[in-house]
Amino acid sequence: MRTGFKITLAGVVTAGAAAALLGLAQAPQVDFDDPSRIIPSLSNPQQEADKVPAEIMSRLDRDGYIGIDPSQTRRLGEVDGITFYGVAAGDKICMIPVDATGKDNGSMGCGLVKNAESGGLKLEYRATSQAAWLVVHGAAEKSLESVKGERGWSQLAPNFLVRSNK
Repeated sequence: MRTGFKITLAGVVTAGAAAALLGLAQAPQVDFDDPSRIIPSLSNPQQEADKVPAEIMSRLDRDGYIGIDPSQTRRLGEVDGITFYGVAAGDKICMIPVDATGKDNGSMGCGLVKNAESGGLKLEYRATSQAAWLVVHGAAEKSLESVKGERGWSQLAPNFLVRSNK
């Protein structure tokens, strides 16, 4: 009888180890250089609303922002008449703010895609107290919790927060 018990126990241990190895083998790989982790809509075709006005795109190109593909811009959201667009540019992710007249407000922010895990990309306007914060998809609730002591923050998307001055 002792022999039968040892064989059964060994079979259970072997099956358990095989299941553990199978679980490890199927773990998804995270590509920290993939901009669609931050702007998931980059995986989908660009919609008309995602297009940054041509005047701004030509100015960005003229000002030396090489590497911004106009077909890769995506609308993130709007606060107080400023529409924010996100775009991947090489190893960077950028936000382009456009005011209600279709012009930019003189600022654009970029950061490395691989550093987005540590805090995302935040643009703040001290004169108006407006802000926009692009975070890794799904991290907006946690990021919103981190600024709960500041007035005006709201979540517009699973990856986008804004602070209004109103």
